Amino acid sequence: MMGERYDDKADMFSFGVVLAELDQHLLPYANAKENSDSGRAMPDLAILQMVASGRLRIEFSSAAPKGIKELGMACVSIDPKNRPTASDALYKLHTILARGL
Repeated sequence: MMGERYDDKADMFSFGVVLAELDQHLLPYANAKENSDSGRAMPDLAILQMVASGRLRIEFSSAAPKGIKELGMACVSIDPKNRPTASDALYKLHTILARGL
């Protein structure tokens, strides 16, 4: 994200963001505000810096299935080594769907 080599772990981060988008029906970080008083949306560069430093994370709704939320949060781990592989994520999704979400 911040000048590092692009690899499959970056794709997994993106997958986690997509899971949150599908859950909330909102663009990622849509609720990020400059401050609570102004209510203005945070500039994209500020969002990028905060995400890269771990100070801003994706959010899931309270209605999100627990397994989907856990998978999404694992995918956006700040440390790429902690993100699941694509095959691990696929297995987790199959497991979640087999259990009926």
